Amino acid sequence: MNHTEDDLRELLAERTAYGPGGDMDVAEIVRRGRRGRLARWGAGAALAGAAATVVIWTLPGTVTTPAARPAAPPTSSNVASVAPSRVPDPPASIDGLNRLGAVLNQMSATGTDMKFKPTSYATIVVVTCENPESWVVTAVEGGRAGQVTRCHGGMARHTYDRASLPSTWLDGSQSIRVWVFPPTELIGQTSLDGCAVVDNRKGTCNGRYVAQELVRYDVALELAADLGVRPGAWAAGVYDGSSSSG
Repeated sequence: MNHTEDDLRELLAERTAYGPGGDMDVAEIVRRGRRGRLARWGAGAALAGAAATVVIWTLPGTVTTPAARPAAPPTSSNVASVAPSRVPDPPASIDGLNRLGAVLNQMSATGTDMKFKPTSYATIVVVTCENPESWVVTAVEGGRAGQVTRCHGGMARHTYDRASLPSTWLDGSQSIRVWVFPPTELIGQTSLDGCAVVDNRKGTCNGRYVAQELVRYDVALELAADLGVRPGAWAAGVYDGSSSSG
């Protein structure tokens, strides 16, 4: 049985039901999506899921967010000798902006939704990474805003303002999805500009993922499935405050 994009979105909505115990099962979504696509290609494959260690901070006035599960199980070659690691907890405030939500994940090639209630259009996502060459992706739910950078020096900072956020940003709870990917040859150039062989649907250039295309959920999900969960702890915090109205 093939699954349409609507089927996958319905499953995602079920898995990302916000509240204690709600999980975004990346493996399940990838399995269904790839079964549908590979059926059309005349081939079939299955991916198994495994849980990553995720800690959600519960802050006053915020909503607890679900932890994401990785797209494929870790192999003995890449996690057998890896001990649990920690990165610094996101600070309570940055540049006068208050922390509204945060998450800690012990593994990379994983994604997590942070749901919070913004108080202004001045919004910053700060991600600290164990691996300073990691790729950090943030994407605003319900809009086209998204950013992709390296975690140079062990930190990435993505700033959003009124021009890049939906007009309904202050109307209620919002969500920003954070992905962290380890350095990988699967990611090529940063944009599709000047690419000889483009696959717009898959977000690839000459067969490699384009960094900026990772703001698209389906593209990030495919990369997570191809990589499988990898070592590399990271923490993310989302901040805003009335001190900057955007």
